[in-house]
Amino acid sequence: MENEPLYTLKKYWGYDNFRNSQEAVIKSVLEGNDTLALLPTGGGKSITFQVPAMMRKGICIVVSPLIALMTDQVEALKNREIRALSLAGGLPYPELERLLNNALYGQYKFLYLSPERLQQEVVRNYLKVMPINLIVIDEAHCVSLWGKDFRPAYLQCKWLKEQFPNIPLLALTASATLQVQQDILHQLGIEKANVISTSLARPNIAYKVYKVKSKFHHLLQLLRTTEGTAIIYLRSRNACVQLARLLENHNISATYFHGGIPAEEKNNKLSMWLLNDVRVMVATNAFGMGIDKPDVRWVIHWDIPQTLEDYFQEAGRAGRDGNPAEAIVFYNEVDIKNAEKLLNEYLIDIPYLKIVYSKLNSYFQIAIGEGTENTYSFLFPDFCKRYNLLPLKTYNALQVLDRFSIISFNHHFYNKVTFQMKATPEQLVKYITTHRYIKNITIYLMRCYELIFHFPVELEMAKLMERTEKSHKEIMGYLETLHNDGIGVLKCETADIQIIFNVPRDDDRTINSIGKHIKEYNHSKRLLQNKVYQYLEDENTCRSIFLLEYFGEKNGKPCGICSNCVTQMHSPKTNKQKIEADILQLLSSKPFNCNDLINTLPYSDQQINTVLDELFAMKKITFNIFNELYLK
Repeated sequence: MENEPLYTLKKYWGYDNFRNSQEAVIKSVLEGNDTLALLPTGGGKSITFQVPAMMRKGICIVVSPLIALMTDQVEALKNREIRALSLAGGLPYPELERLLNNALYGQYKFLYLSPERLQQEVVRNYLKVMPINLIVIDEAHCVSLWGKDFRPAYLQCKWLKEQFPNIPLLALTASATLQVQQDILHQLGIEKANVISTSLARPNIAYKVYKVKSKFHHLLQLLRTTEGTAIIYLRSRNACVQLARLLENHNISATYFHGGIPAEEKNNKLSMWLLNDVRVMVATNAFGMGIDKPDVRWVIHWDIPQTLEDYFQEAGRAGRDGNPAEAIVFYNEVDIKNAEKLLNEYLIDIPYLKIVYSKLNSYFQIAIGEGTENTYSFLFPDFCKRYNLLPLKTYNALQVLDRFSIISFNHHFYNKVTFQMKATPEQLVKYITTHRYIKNITIYLMRCYELIFHFPVELEMAKLMERTEKSHKEIMGYLETLHNDGIGVLKCETADIQIIFNVPRDDDRTINSIGKHIKEYNHSKRLLQNKVYQYLEDENTCRSIFLLEYFGEKNGKPCGICSNCVTQMHSPKTNKQKIEADILQLLSSKPFNCNDLINTLPYSDQQINTVLDELFAMKKITFNIFNELYLK
């Protein structure tokens, strides 16, 4: 029993059965086969390598580009009393060597590292002598230029297979076209690997696309006439905040989520949504990774997605409980123009990249040949203002520098408070006799921070508030008084971005070295965006079939529930004037709520909504105080 996958699954994770193709992937790995596994979002990819790794002596090497996900997985393994560590973030050489020694001699089972870390010679030297039992390449589509998140550093992953030809390699991704699959196998040197995929079909999800004039009107109509939780995806952080507040103003409970808010606030917002204290989560695509809320009834895309891969992954967060759910895109001509504009700002050219890279080095005063491995924090708006840079274009340039491994770029919002005592203990005693109201906090600082007289120490504000029973504002007031009176030095540092320079400063040469890849990458991104336009504009093909064929699944049957299938079930000769007349006739008898109106009339949702839009625009109909439609 102990050498059975189900025994290991039950022992460490408490599950009785595997899901989807998990068992097939594990069987392939345990038989020593290189394997490419395509498992949908929420399909439990981590189980496919964690179970076989726990069944074999030695350590499993996991390469992943997502620092936050690596950290979460390591913490989850530790909570199950499984020894795991990650080489994430900026690590000084002594700390890096200490962790590698722990991995080598500490009987660890998992070592997570980024593809950039894999390029370091010291890391490779340690890996060569480790008892490796499995190699895992997570987010494997990153190795392909035609994947949605190409990262050149992933091309170095092939070294692992060349160095350890007899160790099975497992490449994992949520979805990939046939072209990307072939590229993954080639770039990783595993051309003969088993390819295991689960059908991406989600028969409970109705994929719907509505081209409408008033997106907010249709959103309100949907949320007011139905029940259940929703995610609304937008690209802009500010737009997330504005839409969430707008929904709240219309008595629909909502909150927002994006990469620029503090970690504690993120956790609070997530908890509120998971516990159904708020109904709608308005978010950028920073939200959703690793979050499993099974009862999401709608995933709504307010802005046009950049790729069908992004759209399909995000849409897949709906209906994980198997009950009916909808993935909706609302768009209009303005959105198409905005998407084109954003794409042009997203595709950064070489000259602009050189400017941003140069300004980054100037901002942190990094000399030629220096700057690697240190972590630098800063406020992004301040950086843009100082050098008169366009925020959106500059942000995208930082992402390109991150993608091509010049820097590692993370959102990490924090308010850091440091304090150093300048007065001697004798002077302090004299000071607090005349400033008794500040006595308790001063004594607390002296007792709890022994080195506060020697150099600045970072204060744990939460603990300080708890011990002194004072508010954050009161404590800051006391510290400012000590600072102004010359007793100490107070510094407050706020940051929303952290950067690690992966290569020494070499100005234009650094950017020129990746110039060819950037041009190819920009070309592939435009092709991917055009495929999204094709999906939106196709009013004939079943939307589920369109998506499945994009990912290489053929012979799908019409779903019968997407917006195209529903429209085609009704007569194509339906006259718009006839629909308008029927709506007006119904409303002449009494007010109707939207849901009852749609259920009463023998037309599709899309046909009715299109006519309602026009009637609203002509001011022939409106809502009453009971949220019912009536004639004006």
